[in-house]
Amino acid sequence: MYPEPSMFGVVPAYGFYVRHAKGIKMDDVDVSFVDDDRRPAFVLDDVHDAEFHGVIARKSSDVPTFVLRDVTELRAVHSRPIPDTYVRSAKLKVF
Repeated sequence: MYPEPSMFGVVPAYGFYVRHAKGIKMDDVDVSFVDDDRRPAFVLDDVHDAEFHGVIARKSSDVPTFVLRDVTELRAVHSRPIPDTYVRSAKLKVF
């Protein structure tokens, strides 16, 4: 079945790598790892209108939870470990 997990090799996020997308909504999503992972939980690349509500992400020290590249209209509320966040437009933003 497409896509196979190994099809793209190692992706830049341990949780979700979202690329060339519009209208992403995630509610009550919990991402974690077994062994310490130095990748962020979420990497968004060329994304417009993304909403995260009640998202929980395990975090390694000194590793951001989100990496945004060319992202417009991102909202994250009631999500951990980040505070409520609104990003109107970002060429590159990590938090």
